[in-house]
Amino acid sequence: MARVSPLKKSLRDMLLSMAVISLPIIAIVEWFPHDSKNPDDAAQTVDYTIPLAQARRDPDLPFQALAPATLPAGWRATSIHADFDPGAQLRWELGFQTADDQYAALDQVADGKGVDGILSVQAPDATQVTGAGGTVTAGGYQWQVYVTPDGKRHALVRTTAPVGTAAPTTQGKVGVVVSGTGKLSELETLAGSLQ
Repeated sequence: MARVSPLKKSLRDMLLSMAVISLPIIAIVEWFPHDSKNPDDAAQTVDYTIPLAQARRDPDLPFQALAPATLPAGWRATSIHADFDPGAQLRWELGFQTADDQYAALDQVADGKGVDGILSVQAPDATQVTGAGGTVTAGGYQWQVYVTPDGKRHALVRTTAPVGTAAPTTQGKVGVVVSGTGKLSELETLAGSLQ
């Protein structure tokens, strides 16, 4: 009777054990339901009603947090950012995905000088449009139009005086920026619906 080397026997046993263990794992991965996200729908929808209500009750904010009264058909909210730490620049941001999968954002910042920081992120290298197309009126306010060199991003910018109990201590104006990759007309619609 031929003897099997202990090394060969150990290797064979190990391979058999791995096969036995691997089969159920493969079955679980293949047959049981699991989270399969569609890459075209990577951004999750968020509900901003509670953070908005909290922001509007904050006595330290020198602005009333804005949000659209209604969203256009096919739009959905995808992000919320609120930085109300007194040691930081007070900021409120809502992000939206448009019906044609473009991005639109609303930003409010306590210091009007903070608008440059918002533009550097939301519409990098954007310059103010001059001439007839340099301003638009939306929601009863005059907005300055900015566009990036490639024309793919636009921004609407306005400043307002600070309001609320924090207004006397706030230096400068409050900046409001509506920006994104959507069409300029879509950004105007968003700006016009803000309350």
